[in-house]
Amino acid sequence: LYEGGLHLSARDLLTSSLPALGLTFVGFLLIAICGALVAYGLAFQPWSIAILLGVGIGSTSSAIVIPMVKFLSIKDQTKTILGLESAFTDVLTIVIFLVVVDSISSGVFSAQELLVGIGPKTIIASLMGIGSGLTWAFVKKKFSRLLTMAFAGEAWALLTYGVIEASHHNGAIGVLALGFMLANLDLLPEWLKSPLSSVPVSYKEMSLLSELTHLLRTFFFIYLGLLIKFSNWKIVLIALIITVLVFVTRYLAVRLLYRPNQYSRLDAMMTTAMGPRGLACAVLATIPLQKGIVGGQWLQDVLFAVIPFTITFTAIFVALSEKASFRSKMDKLFSAYE
Repeated sequence: LYEGGLHLSARDLLTSSLPALGLTFVGFLLIAICGALVAYGLAFQPWSIAILLGVGIGSTSSAIVIPMVKFLSIKDQTKTILGLESAFTDVLTIVIFLVVVDSISSGVFSAQELLVGIGPKTIIASLMGIGSGLTWAFVKKKFSRLLTMAFAGEAWALLTYGVIEASHHNGAIGVLALGFMLANLDLLPEWLKSPLSSVPVSYKEMSLLSELTHLLRTFFFIYLGLLIKFSNWKIVLIALIITVLVFVTRYLAVRLLYRPNQYSRLDAMMTTAMGPRGLACAVLATIPLQKGIVGGQWLQDVLFAVIPFTITFTAIFVALSEKASFRSKMDKLFSAYE
């Protein structure tokens, strides 16, 4: 997320925030409803587990989406929308899932906790990240030795994450805001820029950061592979149905929100393809079982199975969408886009 923030342009953000929010809420609502209905109607799970399944599959993985879109042939605004959507859905899914789990455990639902988690806490985390970015740029100006010190920027990002999490806010959003602030210092007024470093993140640091994030993604998938267990064919079947629904609902959201005169066929197809589930889904999957909620084991197995299926579908769909021949074959589904 820190690296993703460093590639976010403020100008792109101004034009992409509303579309990203629209895609976040529409996509989340559609897949949450479909997932809950599948769990209740096909797997005969209680409504509590069905709702948790629907919410749990609501987030796209920023660890996969953000690095992947950098190399795609879509326009920068679409890349920003997809990056922001992955960050927004993480917040939405985590907050709602945890509130629902607490409600099931205690037998009391708190709408106030839900609204505070999604709204004010996210804004406060963003402001803390922006403040951290300004502080780091000031520190680097005063202590020029930090300009040549390897891993200093990454260490500051980790410290920022820890401090924000310790204050019971969203560290991931804060770190994204930190990277964004450092990438857009040139937009600040002159009186504010003068005490700040003109090069808060050097080319050398960016190269190191790119290698580190590559290693982290690699070990994340190894860890994920160790967690996944296909216990029976019914779990696999339910996971496959949900995976198909993930991309069907994304298609519906794209057709609803993407105007043909503003987005190309490639933009629409890539947005439809970006439905991988990842770390947030994996972590949330373990919580109901830890809390002793009935059906927690089934929920964990299904969510773990959904993750590799959605990642595989995304990889295949993205690779095919880059080919003009495949885009022409999808004319019936994306005929509105050129």
